[in-house]
Parts: sequence; C-alpha cells; structure tokens
Amino acid sequence: MKNITFIDGVSQVHLINGNIRLDTFVLQGNMESEPKPEEGAQLILTPQGFLSMLGAMQNIAEKLAEAGLLQKQEQK
Repeated sequence: MKNITFIDGVSQVHLINGNIRLDTFVLQGNMESEPKPEEGAQLILTPQGFLSMLGAMQNIAEKLAEAGLLQKQEQK
C-alpha cells in the first residue's frame, strides 16, 4: 500500500550533503479564522531524483496551462 501525504506547498528548499530537502506545509484553520501554514513532511531527494521530479512537474505544469487551469508567469 502506498503512503500518501497531502501538502499545500513547499516552504523551503535546502541543499545539504548533496541532497535536496523540500520542507512542506499544510494549511490549518477553521471557519472563523484565516488558514495558517503548519509544518508538514520533509522530502529528501538525490540530485537525480530531484531532476526527475522537476521534469515531471514541468510536464504537468504545461498540461495545466494548456487546459487553462494554470497561468504561466513571465520570468524576470
């Protein structure tokens, strides 16, 4: 069985001892207050794993943009 972890986003990215570490967060709150980010899981990748994930993310971002679900930002 797969271990599934939901995240709302990535708060920080670190390069430590040759590995890429992604700190994630989840939004917590209730109906009366604004959701606040709470520390989530940490994902640790080798450089090869990071490049593989980056390619997959770029691919899905292009598909989301084509479907009109994501607007590409101009790079500065």
